[in-house]
Amino acid sequence: MQKRLLRVLPWVVTAGLLAWLFHRIDFAQFKAGVQGSAPWMVPVVLASVAAVYLADSFAIWKTFGWFLTRMSFTDVLLVRGATYLLAAINYNVGQGAIVYFVHKNAGTTIIRGIATILLVLGVNVLALLFLTTGGIAVAPELPRLVKYFVALAWGGLAVYVALVAIRPRWLDKPAFEVLLNAGLGGHARALLVRLPHIAALMAFQYSALRAFGVEVPVGYAIATLPIAFFVAVLPISVQGLGTTQAMMIYLFGRYAPGKQEAAIVAASLMAQAIAFAFQALLGVVCLRSRVGRALQASAQEQTAAPPAQPGSPASAT
Repeated sequence: MQKRLLRVLPWVVTAGLLAWLFHRIDFAQFKAGVQGSAPWMVPVVLASVAAVYLADSFAIWKTFGWFLTRMSFTDVLLVRGATYLLAAINYNVGQGAIVYFVHKNAGTTIIRGIATILLVLGVNVLALLFLTTGGIAVAPELPRLVKYFVALAWGGLAVYVALVAIRPRWLDKPAFEVLLNAGLGGHARALLVRLPHIAALMAFQYSALRAFGVEVPVGYAIATLPIAFFVAVLPISVQGLGTTQAMMIYLFGRYAPGKQEAAIVAASLMAQAIAFAFQALLGVVCLRSRVGRALQASAQEQTAAPPAQPGSPASAT
């Protein structure tokens, strides 16, 4: 019952936030904003989405090579592209399929694969945490809830850093081997190769806002967009829908033409729609490849695995 509630809750939050947003804005203005977007919007946003995909794949390629197993960049591109579609159906299946695929094709243990995925996801959140903290200094009027989440994240990070540095004997288990052996230097390297992905995400959102006439200063956008990303990865909505748009209004409402929040909602939703379409098409293409077929087999094997077998890691985006 509790697991079912946890699965349904993000859909309820997403539906509630979207209903609130469309009740708040003028739908005629939303429609006008979509129709009046810059003619370059679609190709530029598509190029930004492609850059996000390439940068994400590059970070995974380097991190896997350092801490799990060496793979060709082409294989990583195919695996990452295929998991976009699998994750859209079930995020845990998408992430777990990567673990099973590497396990079957490179001989790594499932536990080590899970630990490496957790390292990738953790570094993603870590990058957003650092940038979000800087953004709070630029936008100090943010809701207290965001500041509480950031403070809690810093507390958790302090404990995590202490454990990695001290390496207590009770953590000397296979599940923590990758995280502990990576050390602070390994985490720093993983963080460094993740930064191009964050930069591509910023370009994606910024170009969409500009296409809809929301002229946010570049410096302010760089400082505050990570706050929207940080909120979006919290596991409280589906694919960040609703939470992203609400934060975009809060952060950038002052820059909307005529203070029309509809332009911001239109920019954010259209950008996400383009990204979803790109990822779905990419997923279909990648799943038809040799690597994609092997990944599908891994996903099916993972789904059919008995409950006692280690599962895939849960995550936010």
